[in-house]
Amino acid sequence: MSCELVTTGWYASNEVRNYMTHGDDIIRGPEFRPLWWRSLDAFVKPEHVFIVDSASPIKVDDAAYTSTDFQTLKLLMNPGHSQTGKTHYSGWTAGIILGLEFALNNDVDMFLYVEQDVLLYGTGIVDKIKSALRRRDLVFGAGNFVSIQQSLVAANKKGIRRFLSLLHSINYPDKLIAPEQKFMYAASRIVPSPLLAVLQYNPYQKLRVAGLHTFALACSLSKGYEVLPFGYGRHRPINFSDEVFYFQHATADELRQYRKLTGF
Repeated sequence: MSCELVTTGWYASNEVRNYMTHGDDIIRGPEFRPLWWRSLDAFVKPEHVFIVDSASPIKVDDAAYTSTDFQTLKLLMNPGHSQTGKTHYSGWTAGIILGLEFALNNDVDMFLYVEQDVLLYGTGIVDKIKSALRRRDLVFGAGNFVSIQQSLVAANKKGIRRFLSLLHSINYPDKLIAPEQKFMYAASRIVPSPLLAVLQYNPYQKLRVAGLHTFALACSLSKGYEVLPFGYGRHRPINFSDEVFYFQHATADELRQYRKLTGF
């Protein structure tokens, strides 16, 4: 089964990063883009792709790698990483929000976000995501007790407006409250908004951990989202014999195994 619309982001730079990164450096540049497109076109088969370019200093020629219809929205400035950005939303969050609005205003049945460093495998990916969306309005990657994963995100038409409304109601910027926790809140049915205050980054680690666990417990009791019925996102190890999977932050060895498996 194909997917009508996929949203993704684009940012690449040669600047020194002042935040932690994972995986081989190739996944953060244009050299990775042909493999990303082959993976997406083979296993998701989107009809349209909406790309949010966060004022990237390095551009990529997407038309050289796919025949899929796509359009790119270029931001006027780079909102930055969630750990270091100076705007309310990081570039990643901005891309998700713009993609959700684009999906909503084009009346598509399903929003699907695939991050620019994600690789996919298996022809049943879209079917499994749609099945999960029949149970809940939003689907995230499985994380741990206090977090979720967001490199592969899905939402149905019914859930988008409420999710955006709750997300925009959070007065703390991404630098103070991580997007993962913001999304858990916006996708939950009843979580008291004062609980958000305990999630702010602070120098007292024990207080922050206690706050995260209190928040996560409240979210688990009123969870309005499903987790993907397959791995892996950031989780390791990857079982390359799985029928369906996705992963990000690929190492050089994982890229080699993926290419061998797919023939890409």
